[in-house]
Amino acid sequence: MIRDYNFFVRRYQQIEGEFLEITDFIDISDNFNDSCYKIGSSKMMDFCLKIGTELETLFRILLESKRFDRHPNIIDKRRYQDIMVYQEIIEPEYRLRDYKLFVKLINKHITPFEGFDSQPPNWFPIYSKYKHNKIELIEKWNLKHSLFALGCLAILISNHPSLDGNLFHRKELSQRVFDTSKILAKFGITPF
Repeated sequence: MIRDYNFFVRRYQQIEGEFLEITDFIDISDNFNDSCYKIGSSKMMDFCLKIGTELETLFRILLESKRFDRHPNIIDKRRYQDIMVYQEIIEPEYRLRDYKLFVKLINKHITPFEGFDSQPPNWFPIYSKYKHNKIELIEKWNLKHSLFALGCLAILISNHPSLDGNLFHRKELSQRVFDTSKILAKFGITPF
């Protein structure tokens, strides 16, 4: 299995490019109640499947990190992974719910993992329930889900185990959608 940080950076750049292609056809706004965020399509359904599997892969890699070897029942948790395992084990260590990303396209901050200590991100149950039913997924998945899932992906890549806690310390992560330098001060990190 490929576990290289740079592999995931390249994957992120591809997925981010697909998100930007979607926004070529659907203008987004800074109001998440606007109709643009409620639109679904087969292109966004494809985006959902791609980003969902990427996120699940990264969660698995994080959980396999030696950082969690001392956690009680870790062998079973690694064998039977799901979003609740990630909430139980990864969230307390990484506090993903605290990350805010600045969305350059709308000049606004978002919190992709908001409430992750008690519930999955809003988009995750849709991905999980309908990933094997593409017709339903087209109806349920929308642009807002795509934006927040992309933010989740950026955050998980920034926490790749090979970085040893150097949050957003890699200049390789694209800055076309998110300006990650806007959150650096919150974590006391100075960019390269």
